[in-house]
Amino acid sequence: MSIVVGIAPGQDNRAAIELGVVLARTYERRLVATAVDSSAFPMAPVHFEGQYAKRFRTVAEAALGEVRTLIPADIESEIVLHESRSSRRGLLEMCEKAGAYRLVVGPAADDGEGRIALGSVSNGLLHSARLPVALAPAGFTASEGARLKRITAAYSGSSTSADLILGAAMVSAQSDVPFRIASFAPRSRVVASANVPFDMESSVIDEWTQVIQRDTDKILCSIEQLHIKPGETDVVVGTGANWASALTAVEWEHPEVMMLGSSGLGALRRVSLGSHAMRILQHSRVPVVVVPRRAKADYTRRETV
Repeated sequence: MSIVVGIAPGQDNRAAIELGVVLARTYERRLVATAVDSSAFPMAPVHFEGQYAKRFRTVAEAALGEVRTLIPADIESEIVLHESRSSRRGLLEMCEKAGAYRLVVGPAADDGEGRIALGSVSNGLLHSARLPVALAPAGFTASEGARLKRITAAYSGSSTSADLILGAAMVSAQSDVPFRIASFAPRSRVVASANVPFDMESSVIDEWTQVIQRDTDKILCSIEQLHIKPGETDVVVGTGANWASALTAVEWEHPEVMMLGSSGLGALRRVSLGSHAMRILQHSRVPVVVVPRRAKADYTRRETV
């Protein structure tokens, strides 16, 4: 299985490649860097004239040439220019062909430094991918020889996020990377949803934190019964005046990834982010791996049969 990295012709692809290299080294997978040439597809509209198609292909080949210089010698890699009807479709085709373990995409061209903001391709992938999609923040870099220092699974209290924790524990056990469960609560949102006076805010937060601790203790016990042996495990709760401060209220390693689960309301086999997950993604300063429901179900099935 491979780590497939989507290369955007004409854009800065260093963040995506840096994250892809870290994942490939951590999970001991081959890296496949892929640019999609949609201009050469036979069904392309007539306005894709020969000169434009030739120019597009030249830009894509130049992007792959730059990427080749960014991949260190200790990573087994392949550079591929793939023809397809669209960038999104082409990347998913390559994931199927390469037996991808993760698909990595970089930030949109207009992203703010250190932030994840979705472009049209990455947004489309989050609604159609059937494998975990890793999103690199703008400017993401890692030191030479870096491996993941920790995997954090975001827990919201839902059954689908509980499945995500099981999946994250399995990845931790397989890669020997420490594992953490994290929940986040913007204070104003918690108080509003609980319909209580402002002066009761602290007690509401404390009670909610106890519920999260109790739930995660049960989940960790169930993991032990499945004989999964994840790395060092921790549970943290981040609270703050808003989503940004709730996420920064907990400490982060570098490099570290945060796993987010697809919404329980999404289509069964595909990614659909709930409103909380989308807000976490928008404010995360570390790479985020969005896991579709099918992947979580596969994790569970493998450990319970």
